[in-house]
Amino acid sequence: MVLKFLRMGMVTFFLYSIVAVPILFPIITINQGNLSGLNYLTMGNVIDDNRLWAHCILAVLLAILVWYYTFRETKIYINLRRKYLLSSAYADTVAARTLFVPSIPKDINTADELEKIFNKFPGGVRRIWLNRKLGDLPKLVQKRQKAAITLEHKLTKAILATYNHRMKNNGNRIMEEEEGVSDVGIPQKFRPTQRDNAFCIPLPCFGEKVDTIRYYHNQIKKLNDKITTKQEDAHNLKQVNSAFIEFNQQIAAHMAAQSLMHKRAMEMAPRYNGIAPSDVIWENMNIHSFERMLRRIASMSVTAVIIAFWAVPVIFIQAVANIDTLSKALPFLAGIKTWPDQVVGIIQGILPSVALAILIALVPIIFKILSTLEGIPQKSFVELSVLHKFFFFQLVDVVLISTLSGGFLQITDQFAHFAQEPFQIINVLSENLPKASTFFITFVMLQSTNQSGQTMVQLVPFLLSYLTPFLNGTPRDICNSKKTCPTISLGTLIPAQTVIFILGLEYGVISPLILPFVLLFFMLQYFVYLYQFLYVYELPYETAGRHFPRAIRHIYIGQIISQLTLIGLFAIRPGTHGQMGVMIATLVFTCFALYYYNHAFRPLFKYLPVSSFKDVDMSAKYDSVLDEDEKYFTAHTHDEKMQLMKSAEPLTSQQDSDNSNSSDENVYHKVDFTKLATHSSLKSRTFPEAYCARRQLLQRLESEQKKDIEEIKKDNDRIIRTAKSLYDTESYMHPSTYSPAPTIWLPEDELGIAQNEVKELKANNIEATTRGAAIEPNKKGKGRVTIDEDRFVYADEGAPGANSSPGEEAKLHDYVRVLVDSYNFTEAITMY
Repeated sequence: MVLKFLRMGMVTFFLYSIVAVPILFPIITINQGNLSGLNYLTMGNVIDDNRLWAHCILAVLLAILVWYYTFRETKIYINLRRKYLLSSAYADTVAARTLFVPSIPKDINTADELEKIFNKFPGGVRRIWLNRKLGDLPKLVQKRQKAAITLEHKLTKAILATYNHRMKNNGNRIMEEEEGVSDVGIPQKFRPTQRDNAFCIPLPCFGEKVDTIRYYHNQIKKLNDKITTKQEDAHNLKQVNSAFIEFNQQIAAHMAAQSLMHKRAMEMAPRYNGIAPSDVIWENMNIHSFERMLRRIASMSVTAVIIAFWAVPVIFIQAVANIDTLSKALPFLAGIKTWPDQVVGIIQGILPSVALAILIALVPIIFKILSTLEGIPQKSFVELSVLHKFFFFQLVDVVLISTLSGGFLQITDQFAHFAQEPFQIINVLSENLPKASTFFITFVMLQSTNQSGQTMVQLVPFLLSYLTPFLNGTPRDICNSKKTCPTISLGTLIPAQTVIFILGLEYGVISPLILPFVLLFFMLQYFVYLYQFLYVYELPYETAGRHFPRAIRHIYIGQIISQLTLIGLFAIRPGTHGQMGVMIATLVFTCFALYYYNHAFRPLFKYLPVSSFKDVDMSAKYDSVLDEDEKYFTAHTHDEKMQLMKSAEPLTSQQDSDNSNSSDENVYHKVDFTKLATHSSLKSRTFPEAYCARRQLLQRLESEQKKDIEEIKKDNDRIIRTAKSLYDTESYMHPSTYSPAPTIWLPEDELGIAQNEVKELKANNIEATTRGAAIEPNKKGKGRVTIDEDRFVYADEGAPGANSSPGEEAKLHDYVRVLVDSYNFTEAITMY
């Protein structure tokens, strides 16, 4: 939809330009005024009022083009959105059937009560996630992950140093006796050390000096034990006032999102459907709707203050664009005019536009913080909130303030005269306001060429691509650098394009010279982002094009402002009252078009119509049976299930793999997970409360693990189904409640140094592997870390210990592969 928006701008201004440019330039220039510079090509140069009928008619034509293309593209967007939401790629995901419910009253904030309420919708409830206060668990998981990454770096560096030292000595694997290590161990002189102290920041002279590798061994081991205990007790933690409800049918989620749920105001509302698990902002799960409303009011107030504050430097930048005018208001700057013409030209032409672009870049960071603090529950909607804020910032500070300040700065030397005849200011503004278009012509020209060029060149990532090989010291660093694509924020991208569209509407009639540059902007942006979205950028979450209707509304706001500007310009000229009447009528039609747009299309932007769902059984529920265990569990009441869960044996940690590295290297290519049952065929339901369901699924996997190989081969489909059910069950649980113990990924070496460290790590109950990573000698004989790019980059095999985010259907098979590997089923369930 970003590309369709750019194409709409390209087509609109192309059609308008081929008509307006050959008409307006002769009307403005032939036998009219004699203004200097680019002002000669503006509407202010027209003396004959009758000629302004051309401007009026072309303004109406431009309005008609905008009305037509916005409605046309919106209808196309609604069809595309509906096809996407109903496609198997999306409809079979957990997010398609899940509803987020905030502000749940305490008396009904239980799985049983919520199930009673939401079972009234078609198909009923499949699963419920009750959100909880996790205390310090997320911080502990982050601390463990940071410790694991540090340990990987320290170990890899020490292994490389040991490898290079031994290869330098002709591969001698027998170290001196005084080093006191085995022939495959890391010598003491290559083992890093640090100070162990209680301070938050490591200090060089405080604390006992300890072995860094041993220190992180102990830290990860302690954190594993503490985190495992807290994860097992997560279902007993205090609940917050929100929950995620998964239905058996997609239509139920859309119906429940639109229904009135509670008798009290602002309870269990507003509800959100289609939130992807990776899109959730977990810090905003316990905010009441009334509190969220107050937060939004405060956020909008701060936004208004920021917009007002930023107007001051914008006015100064606009003043710099005309040194003659500025020197009249501030005489001490008159000396600038004596500088060389080239320097003055840069100051007046390019410098203000560059300064304005830098000034604008600072604002989105503040707006993103404000939008997050509003209590919005999903990251993508934070981006949409930033989109709104950033648009109005640019509309006020870039378009309106710059336009008005440009007009006023042209008449600063006449303020004393206006004190005696105040109404003369209107006539002078009508003549000087079009002159402000010179600044915007240079601004649009800079945006069309410089911004598109920077986006395509990607200079900073290009330079970093030469530096990162020296900084990437571990296999995981190399894997991440080769697989991770840059992201882009739609909250800042769309307003930057919308404001150019509005400048085209605003000055396309007043100063037609801006039209070629506006057209160039949309053409270059379209082809640049067509390439970037295909090959460069990766969006972290999908909004199904929700930014598009917001951008259309912003265009209508800009169109209304441009028509009000023309009405004002026609009103202060005595011979253009007829043109003013036509523009007033056009403004009325534009307001009606915006009202109809919001009234008719807004529900279709959020929900799917019932008519889109075919063959929907409004009463029947899915069978909740796939195997004997699920029949047993669904036969019990919720209280019995809870009692059964509490009496179960504590979960054991992941078992160490007994497979050698050579077998570990090849088993992943034997299992074809794509041949197994798809997600859409899984209609199972265990416990309605997700924490209980996950516990039972884990216990089922552990029971399967105890069987012999022949039994596992016989039940391989069942194991895969259980793993997939576990994947769905973890979707809307906080990641820290199921985050597995990290796996230390080291590079294999021919001297066996890494394998010795892997054995030592496993002896401390820390998972470690050398799968797909190795140390290879370079041309100078020194070792360098490499990975199997065919597996990890092109075949998209997950890095060891890097579990996929639950709920992402595209990563389902990778998640199952990693999970099955952790339970040592891989050798047993090879399909071919």
